[in-house]
Amino acid sequence: MESGSSSSSKEYDVIVLGAGVEGSSTAYNLTKNGGGRVLLLEQFSALHTRGSSHGGSRITRRAYTKAYYIKMMDEAYRMWDQIEREGKTQLYLDTGLLMFGPKSSHCLQDAIRCLAESGTPHNRLSAQQVMSKYPSQLYLPFNHEGVFEKDGGLLMATKAVATLQRLFIENGGEFLDGHKVKEITPGPIIRVTTDQGVFTARRLIITAGAWAPAIMATLGVHLPFKVCRTEVLYWKAEEPKDFSWENFPAFICYTDSEDPYYHVYGLPIYEYPGLVKICFHTNHNEVDPDARDALPGPSTTDLVRPFVQRHFKGVQTTPSIYEACMYTESPDEDPVLDRHPLYPNIIMGAGFSGHGFKLAPVVGKILTELALDLPSSYDLAPFRLDRFTWQSPAKL
Repeated sequence: MESGSSSSSKEYDVIVLGAGVEGSSTAYNLTKNGGGRVLLLEQFSALHTRGSSHGGSRITRRAYTKAYYIKMMDEAYRMWDQIEREGKTQLYLDTGLLMFGPKSSHCLQDAIRCLAESGTPHNRLSAQQVMSKYPSQLYLPFNHEGVFEKDGGLLMATKAVATLQRLFIENGGEFLDGHKVKEITPGPIIRVTTDQGVFTARRLIITAGAWAPAIMATLGVHLPFKVCRTEVLYWKAEEPKDFSWENFPAFICYTDSEDPYYHVYGLPIYEYPGLVKICFHTNHNEVDPDARDALPGPSTTDLVRPFVQRHFKGVQTTPSIYEACMYTESPDEDPVLDRHPLYPNIIMGAGFSGHGFKLAPVVGKILTELALDLPSSYDLAPFRLDRFTWQSPAKL
């Protein structure tokens, strides 16, 4: 990608700020839907590892505890397929998804209910049926159950972001990395000043991940988000073939909220030879995103280890690789997809709470519709800014 510089203002129809998966998808959607001259700006190098979109794998699934996500995922699957065909590259592996946990888990029961109500194909399994299906891999207590979703699987994360950026450029978009934003000046024509140049546009879309709350605060909107660093852990399998993506699914364990290892997720061997990905979705350490590498925080290993010991066979109980990922968590775990309350030509997409990657094509479509004043394809009530208590526009 180009690390450009400019000493004078360069004009665009839309600027997208932040080139993670949400920003890259939005930029791609804009060039597919008449967005005009589109600039994608990134403060770090292209495909950097400091945010939330890097790495080899993410879970994809229709199974959610909120019905509107299941509807969005129906389209997301179709859009990922279209991106694969346009990019002439594979981004999705059909591993299937296994959700399991105690029968008393409200999250598990809500997910099963939403799958049934939406007509999504799935198989409900007793603990014994799960263990019969994965005899060399899993142990579930008798009071547990599982549900298998065939279409669940694995998205190749960094490869997907790279593909979206490549298609955006091929469609006529411009991508500049290494441009840290210094100032945003609102108005009918928005002025974006970076450390390398000045750019103007009629529309600005902010998809800056962990940096979005600080950027929005400079524009008078104080998002009630927590910026967190979480550890991504990879554990060695004694028999790698048992945990290959052909033989073992992506999984989510929903227990009860008071359980010390509530909501653990994982993926089969794919990113690293012989290593299974098993991680917490919760229990994150709040950080300043600019100091993220210097603040490792307390390790989650001692919390995940009992889960591995309890449920997994043939997996060593000390992780082999530790990586970091940023979560930008909203209070209800739903993002904000909305316009600025005073400057409607500034649109924001932020607060994806660790589960936005799979939804990125639809998020890009929604943000494109907001930027181009098109009718929305979805009811955006769950994603409106005003659902939170925040500083009123009259006081901005």
